[in-house]
Amino acid sequence: MAADPHAALGAFITAFEAERLATALQAGSTTTQALKEVHTARRSEAKRLLTEAGLGPHQVETTVAVLRAIAGARSVRTTITPVWTMPGSEATIGRLTSEAQRLIEEARMSIVCSSFNFTPHSGMWPALRAAATRADLSVKVYLDAHAGSPTAVAAHLPKATVFRTLTLPDAHQPLVSHAKFIVIDRALTLMTSANFSYSAENTNVELGLLVHDTSLAESIESLMRSKHGVLYERVV
Repeated sequence: MAADPHAALGAFITAFEAERLATALQAGSTTTQALKEVHTARRSEAKRLLTEAGLGPHQVETTVAVLRAIAGARSVRTTITPVWTMPGSEATIGRLTSEAQRLIEEARMSIVCSSFNFTPHSGMWPALRAAATRADLSVKVYLDAHAGSPTAVAAHLPKATVFRTLTLPDAHQPLVSHAKFIVIDRALTLMTSANFSYSAENTNVELGLLVHDTSLAESIESLMRSKHGVLYERVV
């Protein structure tokens, strides 16, 4: 951890958390009230770092300025990187399997992902299970109701929230969900042509784009949440 308390705070909190904390404190909240904007598992560490940095309601202008600077520094970067799947060692720019697993392992707050199909042979199968057991992570998975088995995925990820497509009124079968993406910490988005399957991750020719853009990531999460009960239902 960085020796400087401000640097340590900046390394720990996300842009989303920093902005929400700044807004709450500027509105007159106490530190305890403001920290409700931070995930429960991360709250005590965030409080410790704020205290060590001498930040809080007693220095609200300085605190808000520091938090907004952290949010800005973390959100300004917009980078786009291609991520490929090709047989053998043909993919020389990024590797879908390793990149997806790296993103999941390094997630600090949330993982939201969607796939048409999700099979036990996918590298995502053990990676998401390990992530879902972490107390500091929220994991959501959106799946097509017919492709693969959303019920089996939900059983495999008992601590995650798994959704499947609904059958609309007057329709004879569930909607097809073909969106394939992974959103990490409301900041990074991997959009890909690949399903969560061994062939898609290792032997097919697939292309994905890894985008570092908080606005994009947050808009995807927000839109998916708005479709709960409309296009998707929770698998229980």
